[in-house]
Amino acid sequence: MKARRVKKHIIGRFADFSIGMRTVKSALAVLACLLVYYFADRLLTTTNFDIFLACTAAIICMQDSVKSSLTTGISRLQGTAVGALLGMGVLYVDLAIHNAAAHIAFIALGTVLLIAICNLLNINKAIVMGCVVFFVITLRATTADPFWSSIQRLIDTAIGIAISVAINHLIHNPDKRDNEDDDE
Repeated sequence: MKARRVKKHIIGRFADFSIGMRTVKSALAVLACLLVYYFADRLLTTTNFDIFLACTAAIICMQDSVKSSLTTGISRLQGTAVGALLGMGVLYVDLAIHNAAAHIAFIALGTVLLIAICNLLNINKAIVMGCVVFFVITLRATTADPFWSSIQRLIDTAIGIAISVAINHLIHNPDKRDNEDDDE
């Protein structure tokens, strides 16, 4: 008897399953990021860009409205800027010191500083993206130059944000649908 109820419950869950437009647009944003980076890699002689950050930003910024996507994107870009600046600082110190224990300590201290700065600037929604960028920069820098590594991570995030906002605006725009419903 119990097995029958479990089976009915599982089948019922799948019967109600559907993929929403936000999910489709998120996948399209990731696909667009993948294509941009694929063609950039083919066309440019040297690229040190990180597709991980672009795809992450695209997923985070795909919201239920274009306005929300923009607001989220701006917040994430602010966090990215803080994370990039702190990451750049840690890499410059690392170049001067060349000490693994100090590098580990500076990453931990940089995390505290990043969270404190974001809270001080009242951009607490930017903390997660700021930390992700900070860790990408400090744990897997792609160039020997901390400045350019940080700039590239900022660009990666901006590309993902721009793609996400554009797709949210162009494909099944929730803001336009709401306005059309108001007109009827």
